[in-house]
Amino acid sequence: MSPTKIIAVLGATGNQGGSVADVFLSSPGWSVRALTRNTTSAKAQALASRGAELVRADMDDPATLSEAFAGVHAIFAVSDFWGLYGDPANKDRPAPGQPLNVWAAEHEVRQLKNVIDAAAEVDSLERFVFSGLSNATKWSRGKYTHVYHFDSKARAEEYIRETYPALWARTSVFQAGLFLSNFVGNPIMRPVKNKDGVAQFIGNIDVDVKLPFIAAEEDSGHFVKALVQEPAGKNVIGYREWLTHRELAAIFSQATGIPAEAVQLPEGQSKVASPPELKLELDDNFAYWNEFGYEARDDPTVIHPRDLATLGKLDTVYNYFKKFDWAKILDEA
Repeated sequence: MSPTKIIAVLGATGNQGGSVADVFLSSPGWSVRALTRNTTSAKAQALASRGAELVRADMDDPATLSEAFAGVHAIFAVSDFWGLYGDPANKDRPAPGQPLNVWAAEHEVRQLKNVIDAAAEVDSLERFVFSGLSNATKWSRGKYTHVYHFDSKARAEEYIRETYPALWARTSVFQAGLFLSNFVGNPIMRPVKNKDGVAQFIGNIDVDVKLPFIAAEEDSGHFVKALVQEPAGKNVIGYREWLTHRELAAIFSQATGIPAEAVQLPEGQSKVASPPELKLELDDNFAYWNEFGYEARDDPTVIHPRDLATLGKLDTVYNYFKKFDWAKILDEA
């Protein structure tokens, strides 16, 4: 019987990390070291009850990362720009005159560099799976420079490649697509019901641009397992279906029985009010997706789910929408 290998999962109680922990807890030959800042939380204890080893790790504390990575064979590294941006405790941390989202991006890069520095010292490490996103500034050729939550991850990915060639040789990148959960709980993307009872998917995204849709809390682990099993050097855009918003609205209607349509707002208009610095980021974000693609369609290194030989069949967008009480969600929107 082959010895058990260990995967260290950052953010093990979150969307992506939770899915990774779930899949590897059910994978023979693997044990899960679940890394979290709060090992006493209900989600952490639920992982422990299934056999995960709980280890406290803080991306702001490099010493905890070195200890948490000791002896592991794989690491899944994920960061949380929106958690940094949305945490009230961080609102006064930017320098004078520095927008909060700029601070959040810079802090996210620092956190990821801490993770990368620690991972580079792990002799037992066979695979480093990095949760990244495309470089909007680079692939738009400097046209869209305010997509901080994409570029921060891309900058950290560049740090691996430029600083640690040996670690880069053991690295694959997982780009999580557009979260389907945003349509359930995010006011910016949640559909709204008009006076005729039609669920409208309203936003600044071109309704005929194809986008990668993923249920990150369900699908991420399957992608990461494939990236751990297969040779390193992959850069996969993760999704269960590749759809336009027009197609997404049609699937929503089929799954729920609620008539639906996709609506693109005129340039300059927003569905919800945002602070000026965030509006600038979101405007650039959606314009970048429209023009250059969520995944940077000009990036020759990007591969798709079909290119992963060991990735099994994922569930459908139809089934994801089917799970929720949309009458209640639409009434609350």
